Amino acid sequence: KYMSSNYSPEIPCLYLKDWHFTRDFPDRNVYRVPHIFASDWLNEYFTSREDVQDDYRFIYMGPKGSWTPFHADVFSSFSWSVNLCGKKRWLLFPPGEEKHLTDIHGNLAYDVEDPTLKNRDRFESYQKLKTQLEIIQNPGEAIFVPSGWHHQVWNLDDTISINHNWVNGCNIGKMWNSLRGNLAAVKAEISDCQDMEEWEEHCQIMLNASFGLDYKQFCSFLLYIIHTRLIHLSENTDLKVYGNWFMGVNHLKFDIMQAKLTLEKLASDSDFNKLNYFCKAESDIRVIMEEIDTALDRK
Repeated sequence: KYMSSNYSPEIPCLYLKDWHFTRDFPDRNVYRVPHIFASDWLNEYFTSREDVQDDYRFIYMGPKGSWTPFHADVFSSFSWSVNLCGKKRWLLFPPGEEKHLTDIHGNLAYDVEDPTLKNRDRFESYQKLKTQLEIIQNPGEAIFVPSGWHHQVWNLDDTISINHNWVNGCNIGKMWNSLRGNLAAVKAEISDCQDMEEWEEHCQIMLNASFGLDYKQFCSFLLYIIHTRLIHLSENTDLKVYGNWFMGVNHLKFDIMQAKLTLEKLASDSDFNKLNYFCKAESDIRVIMEEIDTALDRK
């Protein structure tokens, strides 16, 4: 109706976002993930789980004039987006620039082109904003968004796009830092409740609700990535990803070492050590560290 009315501003402009098409229609192989985006721990892990029906692979469908507000991607992940049809306009901001687009109350701007951003009483450092990249993405083109880059996106035409959030050995450290930072924010927010029973556990519940992941799940995520690669390393077989691409020995080793480094940081984290789950996790971590040393010594 919006499109047939010549995009009348009097009719709501609806935008279909975050449609889990691949999850909902697993037998419809309608696209092939580009090989440069195939090393994707996040979706590998979530699609392997039987206890949840979730992933970070989406279809977006929006008419001309629909848009996505200013934000950074979940978990400080990478993201990639391919236009099947239509054009998008992107504004991207390197890490650190977003602080100049934050108001005096700590709220991120909703629209980076809102004239109220020039109000110095509300956005004190907007005038210090230095760097933004503007990109026009045409049909058939892919765009890669690095971890921590805030962005805002407009559909210049009626547009359909494929979008994935992804994490791998190159940005797992950023995901860990983001998880820790969000826990710190949760603890600061409810610091007046520190005397309550199981306060640390309640902080994890709130972390999961706000961030989408807690320390226990993050530990499980790392253990899964390491374990899967150790199996293929021991069997001297390549790891098949997305049904099309294969990881060889060097890639498997790289993933194991990057996940191991992050797991070591998690295991030594004081907040993790306080959790009821830590006793079991400590044993699992010790075992897999020994398996890593044995596997890499053989190779």
